[in-house]
Amino acid sequence: MISINEHALPKVLRLIAQAEALGCQVLRLPSGAHVIDMGVHAKGSFEAGRLFAEISMADLGSCRLTDYTLPGDISVMAVEVMTSEPLLACLCSQIGGYPLGSGDFAAIGSGPGRAKAALAIDHSFEFTSYRDTAETVIFGIQANHLPDDRMTAQVAADCRVQPDHVYFLAHKTSSIVAAIQVSARILEQTINKMMKKGFDLNTLAHARGLCIVAPVDEDPEAAMGKINDCLLYGGRSEFWVHGEDETIAAVLPQLVTESSRDYGRLFRDLFVEANRDFYQMDLDIHSPAAVQIVNMATGRMFKAGRIREDLILKSLFNVDNHAHP
Repeated sequence: MISINEHALPKVLRLIAQAEALGCQVLRLPSGAHVIDMGVHAKGSFEAGRLFAEISMADLGSCRLTDYTLPGDISVMAVEVMTSEPLLACLCSQIGGYPLGSGDFAAIGSGPGRAKAALAIDHSFEFTSYRDTAETVIFGIQANHLPDDRMTAQVAADCRVQPDHVYFLAHKTSSIVAAIQVSARILEQTINKMMKKGFDLNTLAHARGLCIVAPVDEDPEAAMGKINDCLLYGGRSEFWVHGEDETIAAVLPQLVTESSRDYGRLFRDLFVEANRDFYQMDLDIHSPAAVQIVNMATGRMFKAGRIREDLILKSLFNVDNHAHP
């Protein structure tokens, strides 16, 4: 079985070698752990965001930057992502499920290192028997501070590796890398919802998705709202599966943002209303705008949800558009 950490490591090493050209900075902690600043203090870049997304998928998926035209001939960036290993790339790697740090410096880790730790609190691993055995681990972190040796010690212990075999890729919310890599989670967002709604993940064979990318907003809370709205109202995914038509048709409507009681409201407003606690929000809001599933066993296609360009315009640019009431 492939080691997803070993598979992603060559791309991490290339990122380190090209760090300056990519707007990134490389640091070594006293423990020897490797930290790549991709948007905490560093500027980051379009390409850095694309690489972060691919590394977070254990380099088992591709991320391509493209263009999307909103009503009014407004051009925005979008990402196209695809993988033929959705469980390894998304469930075992890209999903944010590993709690890091504590107190004032707490974050949720993503990336292939999760499959080495496979903590009980990381519920994704209840849905797969896959565990990595690599001696090197890679984590992505979205936080306002760079990882330190206290965090390194936690990771090294949980993953049973030496501290100098730990690699952290870090950025803050109000960065270009955050904007790109969060939108590139459109497949992960769907798989996360599939887990919660009882969809058989073992039927997944291939996946692709498209998601609008928010321009950088230097206000962290505004940026957080916009990048999440891109998933909720500006992202669609497609999965090719081996399944049963009846099961697909029954679960599919539960996978999209329309299934939430808060559908149509912007993420930042809901976040503030929930006392700025993600877990006090209606969890059904954490969904993709649209999902399409093709059953390879029967050739039938099923679709639910839609991209809401009017809400994207309102979220990103405070522009009211009533083309999709």
